[in-house]
Amino acid sequence: MKIAVFIKSTTFHKGYGGLEVQNKTICEELVKRGHTVIVFSPRKELECSEREENGVKYIFINASYRGYLFSSLKVDSWYKRSLEVFTDYHNKESFDLVLSQSSSAESIIENKNFLGVKVVSISHGTAASEYLTFIKNVSGLKDILWLFRNTQYFLRQYFGRQRRFINHSNRIIAVSNYVKKALVEETFVPEDKVSVIHNGIDSADYSNVVLLNQGTKNTLGDAKSKVQIYFLGRIERSKGIFTILDIVKDLESGFVLHIVGDGPNLEEARDKARVLGLSDDVIFHGKCIHKDFIKLYKPDIFVFPTKRIEGFPMVLVESMFAGLPVVAFNMGGVSDAVEDGKTGYLVKEGDTKEFKKRLIELMSDPSLRFILGKNAKEKAENEFRLDKMIDAYEGLFKETLK
Repeated sequence: MKIAVFIKSTTFHKGYGGLEVQNKTICEELVKRGHTVIVFSPRKELECSEREENGVKYIFINASYRGYLFSSLKVDSWYKRSLEVFTDYHNKESFDLVLSQSSSAESIIENKNFLGVKVVSISHGTAASEYLTFIKNVSGLKDILWLFRNTQYFLRQYFGRQRRFINHSNRIIAVSNYVKKALVEETFVPEDKVSVIHNGIDSADYSNVVLLNQGTKNTLGDAKSKVQIYFLGRIERSKGIFTILDIVKDLESGFVLHIVGDGPNLEEARDKARVLGLSDDVIFHGKCIHKDFIKLYKPDIFVFPTKRIEGFPMVLVESMFAGLPVVAFNMGGVSDAVEDGKTGYLVKEGDTKEFKKRLIELMSDPSLRFILGKNAKEKAENEFRLDKMIDAYEGLFKETLK
């Protein structure tokens, strides 16, 4: 099968994140299974127009992704240039299928019948979820001023681009049940057109990680061995960095909160930890690879105090593969990963008292941590393996091409 993949950015671009890493993984795994994969992306700051890595060919198009209104009429717009470049490649050697990360292949979707190609699009979230996340995290005059601009953008996305790419694609992949439900409600797409395929990771990455929380160490109040609490994410307000600092500020001694990541609120978070008297209990590590940090520090509990409505946070899956119980606010697709009382605890959005209560329960009971962590690892192995995800993608592709 020859597959064209469209994405706004790649791992070769600056500031890439989880979506770009996951796209790279999908493409390389498809190549391993004998498929031909070519990725089309805006060139942006890159100096090259083509490159190849691990069997995947990348085409970087000199086009502007900015600008929504009348994008189809602008000569250098991504809408127009991506269609021109793809059409040229498609005419030389036709593609069997186009895989679009969100609306990246919008112009191909709109012209798919003329091109004679079918399109499967992946939705990682929805316009309304992003807008609600912004509203929930308004914290000052600057955010209020941005609210007007974002409201206009949201309305255009909600009633325009999102509905077009969702309803005009042949099939849709939603990364969680939450995303599927939201898409159906926002775009009126038929439910049977949307398939839920959870993102997966290579379990081999955690094959050398000994199951944590063996029930013999790290009890609250044990001065010799403190409970290791772990936060990983972009250091910004919407990820809950200030929330978790407020939650742990009154905990008894006997814990260490590891904060891994970088972001715009890093220095503010450091200052807050000092003001709260947490300098000896909170360690800021900066950026670190998730699996490497887990192997090195062997944390006991993963906390996810997000204020964002996220489609399917991969950091939860990675923690589960390591045997870590999770305490998380129940927002977006979090409940697809965390089962309350079985693999961790789901807490009502914004209920910091309950979050703290559940955290203390885990801190005080090593055997409970072990049981929930063991369940988490088993769930991850059964549901979120990379090979299981690629099997589902291949199956949907074949079904779409019938």
